[in-house]
Order: sequence, then structure tokens, then C-alpha cells
Amino acid sequence: RGDPSVASMKGVILSIDPGIALVDISHDIPRHAVAAGAYVLSMAARYFPAGTIHLAVVDPGVGGARRPVVCSAGTQRYVGPDNGLFDAISRRDPDARWYEIREVRYCLKPPADSPTFQGRDVFAPVAAWLAHGTAPEAFGPPIDDPIRLAAPQDRALDGEIVWIDRFGNLISNLAAPPGPRARAVAIAGHKIPLVTHYAAGPSGAPAALINSDDLLEVFVNQGDAASALQVSIGTPISWIES
Repeated sequence: RGDPSVASMKGVILSIDPGIALVDISHDIPRHAVAAGAYVLSMAARYFPAGTIHLAVVDPGVGGARRPVVCSAGTQRYVGPDNGLFDAISRRDPDARWYEIREVRYCLKPPADSPTFQGRDVFAPVAAWLAHGTAPEAFGPPIDDPIRLAAPQDRALDGEIVWIDRFGNLISNLAAPPGPRARAVAIAGHKIPLVTHYAAGPSGAPAALINSDDLLEVFVNQGDAASALQVSIGTPISWIES
């Protein structure tokens, strides 16, 4: 893409500790789509080993009032903006702890002096120092009011599309059907039947299933549901009870 952002962040990390192993989860989050970033991170992070440091930046509020944070949840740690990006992660751990990054000695620049690229100037060096053994509480004071994303409660009827994968499958934030009568979903003016797996869907027509992450997903058997339905991330989706 001709963008030096990712490479410069990796350079900052490796300059602090050249022995750190770097793994890219994704650079394809749509711009400003915090909920999409939260979904991708939460789905991938659970399969990484204990002690992993996750650096995530989907940050439309960079340079503003939102706080830079470290989140310690489960056996892993997360560095990035306090804008809901780590909400799904922390909801899985009621004992998650949060710290606002204020100790500028761990940053290339103080957050106030980095209005556009805190990924490089704040988050990358903090992630490196975490991986190098610095305790989360060393970066600043604890906070007890992290920003939360609006999310449906368990067995809710209404939600939204939070991710569209490369096959055009529409992944929602809704869990399993709220009851035995919920055998279809509504999206973009369409009523979509619920099936058990991809091959059970009618050829060329949208269908829905509960995927391997226990989330409601809309697909087209060997097709592209996003194109067929002309929907995007954020499109509402609802269970239909017959």
C-alpha cells in the first residue's frame, strides 16, 4: 500500500527488544470500524498463548480526549485506544484490569505531542516494554470506566453485522437462536432461513447459520452474501420468531 505505518511500528518494537516475535492478525479493518476491529481481535486472541501482547489500533479519536490504555485480561495483555476496541476481550474476564498510559518515559512522544500517530509513538513502545517484562501498572493509574460498545445481550433478537469476510459472509454479533421458534433472520428487507452448514443452503440464495464461533452468520452457498444483499458492516440484523 506504500504506507510506512505498520513497518515503523514494528521498527519501534524491535528497537526496544529485537527478540520479540511479531504476528500480524489483520490490516484489513475498514476505516473507523471499531466494532469490526473488536470482533477480529477477540476471535483471534483466544488462540494465542498465555503472555501474548496484542497491539491494536482502530483509532478515529486519535489526538482527542480518548485515553491510551493497557488492558490485562485473562492471560494476555492489550495495548491501544480506550474506545471499545477491547470491550469484547474484557467481557470474557470479569477480573480484567485497565491502566491509562501516562508514563511518558515508555513512549517515543507523550500522547499530547502525537496528534495523528500514537500507534507508533505510544502504543508500539508500550507494547514492547510489556513484552520486555514491564508490569502493566507501571504505565499509569488504574481506570474503572473503560469505554464499552453497544452489544446485544445473550439471546437477544436484534444485532448488527460486525464483520464481512473475504468470501462475502456476513458475521453478526448475535448468538444462538433465542428460542425454538427462531428459525429465520431478517436483514435488508429479506427473510433468510436458518440452516446447519454451508452446503445446506440453497444454491445462489442467502441462508443463515450458527458458525464455529457460535455467532449468527449469513452466507450464499458458493456465492457472496454481501454483494447479493448489498449490505455492509453495521447493517442491522434480527431473529424472526415464527
